[in-house]
Amino acid sequence: AEYSIQVGDCGFNYDYLRKTLKPTRHRIIGGNHDNYTEGEPDNFVLQSAHFLGDYGMYKVPNFGDIFFMRGGFSIDADVRTPGLDWWDKEQLSHEKLLAAVEFYKKKKPDFVITHECPTSLIYEFTSRPDRRFSPSRTAEALEAMLDYEDHKPKRWVFGHHHISKILTVGPTVFQCLAELEFVDFSAKI
Repeated sequence: AEYSIQVGDCGFNYDYLRKTLKPTRHRIIGGNHDNYTEGEPDNFVLQSAHFLGDYGMYKVPNFGDIFFMRGGFSIDADVRTPGLDWWDKEQLSHEKLLAAVEFYKKKKPDFVITHECPTSLIYEFTSRPDRRFSPSRTAEALEAMLDYEDHKPKRWVFGHHHISKILTVGPTVFQCLAELEFVDFSAKI
């Protein structure tokens, strides 16, 4: 693709990105399975030129503006090793999440890319519908965006649950991407 946005869980080593993909065209949103260890430039997602940041708007030429927000919650954190395959910065702070919600309300984006999905959709997209989850603060912030009465996006893409599924809720088409799955948008929505 000429331009791409990876929806998180890129991995723990970013050499491939740095060596093969132009950061001006191929970007990533941090997920819950990304290395957030500061001081490790080879592996630190937040230091990668490909990383979009915590949240904001990203303009894709010949497509348009995309609202993005990073982060997600690892339901299996208790069996992972901090600093090796789990990082305590996997979710934004409460203050940053509140700021992201306000930014979303101000921008009223038509297209949204996040790592996690809103709370009300977790059981629609999880690969483990039999397991009960406590909603993460990330999912709750995304729910606040979805609940905003003055605006509903046309499209919302995420990948946290790693399954391939599309669901329309009101005017919004939600799409969860499976591992290594992609969606091609060749024209503005």
